[in-house]
Amino acid sequence: MWVDSGGSSPLEKDFAARFFIEQGVVVRTFAGFDVGAFVNTTDSMDQKSYDWNRFARGTGGIKLVRTFNNKYFGGLVRGDVGYTVEHRFVSGTSAAAPSFDINYWIGWQPMQGRMPGSSWGIAALNISPTELHNTLFNDFVKQGVVLWKEKDHGMSHPKPELISFAQVTLSKDMLGYDWNNFTREGGGLEIMVPTEHSTYEIGTMYLYETRTVIPRSAAGVEFFIRFWHGWQDSH
Repeated sequence: MWVDSGGSSPLEKDFAARFFIEQGVVVRTFAGFDVGAFVNTTDSMDQKSYDWNRFARGTGGIKLVRTFNNKYFGGLVRGDVGYTVEHRFVSGTSAAAPSFDINYWIGWQPMQGRMPGSSWGIAALNISPTELHNTLFNDFVKQGVVLWKEKDHGMSHPKPELISFAQVTLSKDMLGYDWNNFTREGGGLEIMVPTEHSTYEIGTMYLYETRTVIPRSAAGVEFFIRFWHGWQDSH
């Protein structure tokens, strides 16, 4: 599960909070792939009542996952086939449709963890049924440098880290919705507290955003609070 709150679009100048939780079960493993089922929900609210930022969405289906881990990086590649139901609160629109996606996540921590980075991306059809028959492509890359880390004094409590980072987000869809077609580049500072199963982040960043359907751009300072927690599927 994860929670992402704060600003992410200098053009919208909005405060939004998004929540995601998923439960899955692995039913079979073969040739390094996990085959299973899942249910998840994504819920979003914002300050300015943009229709695309106020929704509740639920999906159930089957998944195929391949994880990998070596001394350089770890991650996963995943394919989903499911059925998604969505309601948008501003327009009052509801829709449901079969949905398909391929996504990945990669993380790395070279130089003894002093340069943490990650990348994720998705190609999805009908991930938002209210945008029926739309295919969305999204990719994100973030590279950080640890400026300070609490020293290990033999205690087991989480050790905060101060990290400077740069990031890029690219998004494009096939039906040309303005809010789905943009680039965002920026950087900032964050305090991150990693634990065995969770990560807490609070920070600020300077973002430059360009929209491509109705060409325009803007820049600004954004603040964010994020939380991630994971648990292992049962085999």
